[in-house]
Amino acid sequence: MAPPPRPMVVREVWQDNLKQEFSEITRALQRLPHHRFAAFDTEFPGIVFPAASRHHSLLSPAENYLLMKRNVDATKIIQLGLALSDPNGDSCYVWEFNFKGFDKESDLHNLESIQLLERQGIDFNKSREKGIDCNEFGRLLFNSGLLRNSKIAWVTFHGAYDFGYLIKISTRRELPSDLMEFMRLVVYFFGYKVFDIKHMIKWCEGLYGGLEKVSHTLGVLRVAGKTHQAGSDSLLTLQTMIKLKDLYFFGRAWINFRLILYSLEIDVGSLAAPKSNGFQIQRGCNQFYQTRGCNQQLYQRSMFVSVRDGMLYSI
Repeated sequence: MAPPPRPMVVREVWQDNLKQEFSEITRALQRLPHHRFAAFDTEFPGIVFPAASRHHSLLSPAENYLLMKRNVDATKIIQLGLALSDPNGDSCYVWEFNFKGFDKESDLHNLESIQLLERQGIDFNKSREKGIDCNEFGRLLFNSGLLRNSKIAWVTFHGAYDFGYLIKISTRRELPSDLMEFMRLVVYFFGYKVFDIKHMIKWCEGLYGGLEKVSHTLGVLRVAGKTHQAGSDSLLTLQTMIKLKDLYFFGRAWINFRLILYSLEIDVGSLAAPKSNGFQIQRGCNQFYQTRGCNQQLYQRSMFVSVRDGMLYSI
């Protein structure tokens, strides 16, 4: 009989311990080997603008992106879960960030989604009083060593919305109007090693459905928290990815699925991203990072990013 899974501690993060926990994240990155997994999951107020006439599976990637953009732009993040580990999952760290800003009395939301989150233990009153400021989170995230780190492989399950909220926080702007521009920001912040399990299982016989269904089929047990808690879901996503690549993808075949998000499946093989040595780094409220030396066809509109208080702002 297999030994029971090790108990895992999900570190709860609020405004009062935010800086301390980001210091722990930086230390965890230093303790982990050079190649690491980072899985994340978001909880948000649900889909407030559903597809008007067709099921999302019948929409094109561009249509799915515009639908996602409309929902992300109009709503506020509630929770974010982050799980870090070595490639085998032997060393693992999990955080659950609880944000303020969402008010179920006045902000747009899907009532069924909010009621589900409340049943799963999310305390909206506590979040309103003690939750994390998104701008402060974004500044610390940018300086944590997580972003623009080529040694990290990012993992999600049906992750378009997850990346959407993190990019919205990181830029403090609405998402770009064009899908390729969005994917360029994904590459800029997270690199090329971005994986979406929901897309990957299309090529795995016997695997289908949501995260709970897929993990159960693979024999992966939830070892902390419960479904629709972001920390617990991020850990389950991480452990599912490790089991998936070991069972279904020989060697490093799983690498072939990088930079493809479920429902936003476009050919990004030629997508270039700004390199750190391709930037002129200047600081000041009216000075910018400016891309240079980029493929003119891909960069007909140069991307400018303002630097203020350690944060990036798209312009």
